[in-house]
Amino acid sequence: MKYKGFHVKITPDSNLLRENKDGNDVRCEGFTIEVFADESEQLEIDIFSAAVDFELLENSLEEAEQFAKDYIDCEEKEYCRMIDKYNED
Repeated sequence: MKYKGFHVKITPDSNLLRENKDGNDVRCEGFTIEVFADESEQLEIDIFSAAVDFELLENSLEEAEQFAKDYIDCEEKEYCRMIDKYNED
């Protein structure tokens, strides 16, 4: 997926760790989301996950894509700073 000039790779993951409301670790299904500067995937900017019943309501690629877009919207300035710094070096 491409969003705001970033290349986003979304991979199903059945082994995400989260902490439930009782403080216990639980394994969840969801998605691992990687953000790259471009389609070459040589400069990874960020990696995060979205788990069903935590960040996602259902186990769907569409919901994971929307979560990734929302996350990128929040982090876009920092991502651009990281790319600028990388290009300076």
